[in-house]
Amino acid sequence: MSNNNFALILTCTIKPIDIPNLVRADYKTRLSDYKKSFNFWINNPCVKKIIFIENSNFDIEYFKQLAKNSTTEVEFLSNDLNNSFDKKLGKGFGQYLCFKEIFEKSNIAKKTEYFFNVTGRHIIKNFEQIFNDFSKQNNDIYINLSDNLKFCNTTNFGASKKFLKDYFLKEAIKTSDEESNILERRMAIAVLKGVSEGLILSKTPIYADLDGYIGTNGKRLNFNFFKKAKLYYFRKLKSYFFNHKKY
Repeated sequence: MSNNNFALILTCTIKPIDIPNLVRADYKTRLSDYKKSFNFWINNPCVKKIIFIENSNFDIEYFKQLAKNSTTEVEFLSNDLNNSFDKKLGKGFGQYLCFKEIFEKSNIAKKTEYFFNVTGRHIIKNFEQIFNDFSKQNNDIYINLSDNLKFCNTTNFGASKKFLKDYFLKEAIKTSDEESNILERRMAIAVLKGVSEGLILSKTPIYADLDGYIGTNGKRLNFNFFKKAKLYYFRKLKSYFFNHKKY
């Protein structure tokens, strides 16, 4: 996978309205988050193409002006999809609508085979390591399964176009927080279906060192030394056992 066959997806909701279970909801605070993150991503040497999708119909002129001074190819998609669905379905359903819009309308998506999605308010400080690992493996799915294979963190993950279009979107449309059918569980189902039908799942993705705030509770993401060490050695153990299978 080369830089030219890879695009970063930034999903953004600057001014959410009536979204349940969302503490970090003030649009001025969120706009500040998005500005900080976008400045980071547009200057990241691994990223040559960005799909920036904003779904609350907020003015994104700041981001467009910043992109004009960058060598990174940035495509902007702006809509009011965040106001088009029953909010009881939850913010995960809004994320599904963003991906549906991307694969229906994005010109970058049409000519790209691999993607990495990041919540638009977050920075991944170790992204160069993640990108090198993802690009080296050429896997269809770059995400960690947890909770007995029933949960995937959808705030950041890598995937091929085939997985996103043929598996993720078909499961994500069923997202409903009201029925405890959250997007993270639909993603886990999509991953397992994809693997059962021949797609390749990375066994040991690198854990993202995130900088930003959690929208659900407003808390700052805290990846201190001990947490980083725990995740590092946990991944090392996983790698060891996967590479030393005995039957």
